Amino acid sequence: MSRTVAILAALAGMAWVSAAAAQSYVPPDEVVIYLHKDLQERDFVEGLVCELGRVLAAPVHAEDTDLPLRRSYLMTPTQLDADKLRAVFGDATAVLDRRVFRYLVLPYDLKVNGLNYVFASTGVDGVAVGVMSVTRLIPRQDGLSRKKVSDVTGDRLYKLMLKSVAVLSGLRSNGCIMAFPRSLEELDRKPAEFCPQDKAALVASGVLKERPYGACDAVAMAYR
Repeated sequence: MSRTVAILAALAGMAWVSAAAAQSYVPPDEVVIYLHKDLQERDFVEGLVCELGRVLAAPVHAEDTDLPLRRSYLMTPTQLDADKLRAVFGDATAVLDRRVFRYLVLPYDLKVNGLNYVFASTGVDGVAVGVMSVTRLIPRQDGLSRKKVSDVTGDRLYKLMLKSVAVLSGLRSNGCIMAFPRSLEELDRKPAEFCPQDKAALVASGVLKERPYGACDAVAMAYR
């Protein structure tokens, strides 16, 4: 690499760091994962809550919801309109006195305009909610143990949810865990960590803990 190219690369890196630091972040007071009543495969939930709790500064917990899923929410005969559902879910779980990031996890496929499907949808409209579907995240290969299915599903949701928390907190980035996966293969390949500059900004703003705390027993609940 020539000296000129090296200098330009260094300046670009400094500019990127400055841009990340200049963003405004508002951390959540709490993160709540709402499990739709139709979600039958839940072995991943305990591990997911624990892993998110290790890295997020805000407390994390899961609870059930019986949010009605109406025919009018469909975008195709088999796919729910992710943006419409997110708005309905946001209204149904609105919290006035605290900043609570709310996530609806359900077993039905999601779609948005311009894409054949999405794993998840997070808005940037000021409403702190996201919707996530496990229908494409649960591995279906023959021979997988229940624990393996739980672990893989939880790992995939962890990446999607941690990215969403960062987006709702104000981060605008597309590197490392913030990359947009266009397929399950891309989701599996992308790292489960933030790029150093993004992580530093999120730690400084109180979104992330400086270091992961505690340990999680990833054994599926069926084996407890």
